Amino acid sequence: MTPREDRVVLTVDAVVTDDEGRILLMERGTEPFKGTWVLPGGFVDPGETVEAACVREVEEEVGLQVRILRQVGIYSTPGRDPRGSFVSIAFHAVVVGGSLQVTSEARAHRWLDRGEVVEMGFDHGRMVEDFRRSTKG
Repeated sequence: MTPREDRVVLTVDAVVTDDEGRILLMERGTEPFKGTWVLPGGFVDPGETVEAACVREVEEEVGLQVRILRQVGIYSTPGRDPRGSFVSIAFHAVVVGGSLQVTSEARAHRWLDRGEVVEMGFDHGRMVEDFRRSTKG
């Protein structure tokens, strides 16, 4: 899918956590932000719910099957994606199957420990912060 400058593109991102509360990051294999740490995610296809898109994108990008627990937030700041006007809905999800895979979109993976901060592509650092803030206490 190629974004058009006269349209808003809907995307999803997943804050996938493990039993220890760590967050899955992937090293992005494509531009923009190639080589940076990001959350798994991608485009919502026509006729697809945002929840289904999130589950599909995680499996396509990193090989994990996930179950969505809740919405983390909606991210629509102009310029958040250099390709155009993108709105993303971020979800908290947990692993229910599969195994981590390296793909063209995810060149590597790592688990972000609680409280650990790394530089991230897009506005995914903000998504991680929002998720952490919402789960404190």
